[in-house]
Amino acid sequence: MKKNTIVIYPLLALVLFSTTGCVKLNCPLPQDLNKTVKKETLASSSSSADIKRNSWSMGDLCANRISFYDRGQKWNLLLVRNTKQPQGPFWYLPHDNENSALDAAVYATKKYGGGFLAVEANGNRYAAGKDPNRHFNPSSTYTKTVFKIIDTFRKKGLPYLTLHSNKEGHKKYGGEGTVSMRVSSSKTRSYPAGKIEVGKKEGLKDEDSLVYLAGKSIDQQKISALNNMGVNVKYELVNHSSNDKSMSNYIALHKSNYGYVNIEAEDGDSGTQKKMIDKVMKLIYQGRL
Repeated sequence: MKKNTIVIYPLLALVLFSTTGCVKLNCPLPQDLNKTVKKETLASSSSSADIKRNSWSMGDLCANRISFYDRGQKWNLLLVRNTKQPQGPFWYLPHDNENSALDAAVYATKKYGGGFLAVEANGNRYAAGKDPNRHFNPSSTYTKTVFKIIDTFRKKGLPYLTLHSNKEGHKKYGGEGTVSMRVSSSKTRSYPAGKIEVGKKEGLKDEDSLVYLAGKSIDQQKISALNNMGVNVKYELVNHSSNDKSMSNYIALHKSNYGYVNIEAEDGDSGTQKKMIDKVMKLIYQGRL
């Protein structure tokens, strides 16, 4: 071997030149938000299961853990932003057990800018026995704080956006979940884009793949726009007597001028959820959602 020649074997090269992502932690918050929430230090990317799982794909997104109190209960949330494209869509993720939805949120934030806010509950759906998506009412600190955070980063004119993932199928038909295109009611109606497929991860045709809209009356134009893009729609009719304190109901009753769009897919099928994100964002930027 010649003098001063450096030989790096394939496995060693992998170790030396691979990275674990460059996600930024504990970034400065806007002054108004600093007065509303408390920053909780993230010692490393391993301090958050969601960040650790996505560390290879987050790039230089900025992540903070923040907290606030509502009626004695402490709420912890993960705030992720694209500081290179701070203006963009902003997503809310209320359930900490829906990992593929959060993975899709990382994709959306990298591609379209903006960011997302996700409730942290040790990987559980409920936080201290409460469903974070059934906690919205005008007088609560929880509601005021969540919308304060969202409105700090949400690009003006865009609808309120959320992401969920569903268990496969519906309990009515032997499945595990509670949301399906095969189930419809007078309050929540199903508008399929075509034939509904039943099974695991059937893509856009899957019974669990859908965009969930809500309003005081049916908006056929929005439904048709999504159906024409091959996207299934569930539409919830909302009124004060049927208010279930969900974000969709709160927006329909108190912020209807902005609109509500929730993209749902089967657990583990973030690929289909990403496709729906792209289709929804195209319609939003066309002014059709």
